[in-house]
Amino acid sequence: MRIVAGQWKSRRLVRPDTDSTRPMSDRVRESVFSILGSHYGTPGLLPPIHVADVFSGSGSMGIEALSRGASSCRFFERGRIALAALTQNLESVGVDPKAHIQRGDAWRSAIVGPDDVAFDLVLLDPPYKDAMDTSPRGSVRRYLAKLASSVDADALVVLHHPKRTTYDLSSNDPWHIFDARSFGSHGLTVFRR
Repeated sequence: MRIVAGQWKSRRLVRPDTDSTRPMSDRVRESVFSILGSHYGTPGLLPPIHVADVFSGSGSMGIEALSRGASSCRFFERGRIALAALTQNLESVGVDPKAHIQRGDAWRSAIVGPDDVAFDLVLLDPPYKDAMDTSPRGSVRRYLAKLASSVDADALVVLHHPKRTTYDLSSNDPWHIFDARSFGSHGLTVFRR
């Protein structure tokens, strides 16, 4: 696993030695950041935004965001093995103080950035079993509702889920689907306020 672009391009990252995480492939990660670069008008890069990498695992998505120009990233992770890999990856690229680790259950954690700054971008990669429940009572939809009042007004949420999972939002939802794509067995849905 490598950083695809930016100041740490081609740097290797370690993967957590566990079956409970599934790091996103370089190809899918590149696609995510192509969508984001196009949205922000910064092809290949990101503007100086505040990012949350939720269910971060190895931290590959958040580190990629920092490599491409994000000003900060808070990594939400609770797994002991994943936290060890995340810490090792952050130390290897030397991103401190731009990186902050929030240990604990991401579904229940407060969604605030460093110094209580609102996030501009949330990279959400929950366990597939949670992502497949698209009902209003499912973990993802409840989390999106919680995010709506705590992120920047122009924030984006990038959700990684199984390919066949689709989110049909109602007019009462605080988010709408900005983009949706699939890559092999992976699905991506980008939500916007």
